[in-house]
Amino acid sequence: MITILSSLVLVLFFQFIFFAWWWAMLIPLALGFFEKDSVSRATFGSGLGVAILWAAMGVFKWVSGGEIIVERIAAVMGVGSGVVLVLATSVIGFVIASLAGYAGFSLRKLLIKEYQIS
Repeated sequence: MITILSSLVLVLFFQFIFFAWWWAMLIPLALGFFEKDSVSRATFGSGLGVAILWAAMGVFKWVSGGEIIVERIAAVMGVGSGVVLVLATSVIGFVIASLAGYAGFSLRKLLIKEYQIS
């Protein structure tokens, strides 16, 4: 849960400050690197955080007066409606953030050898 919230809040903060989509990859990469307990928390936590954020941002843009542009972009892309466009956007966010979280977790395992006493 903490990974989902931290991913959501940090990506939201940096996307509003620097206006770049690739924060949805850099923040989960860093969160995955610092996650040392489980790969599923690093992967799915980051992915869900970004997916929820991008879905909420799409719905906000659609509701706050952008329904015309959302529908036109959906028509140009051939997805049918704005709802499908928002869902596709959140799925894309989930996939890129999940892959970045997994890459960060794997990078930690590669670079940092943690010793276990058995």
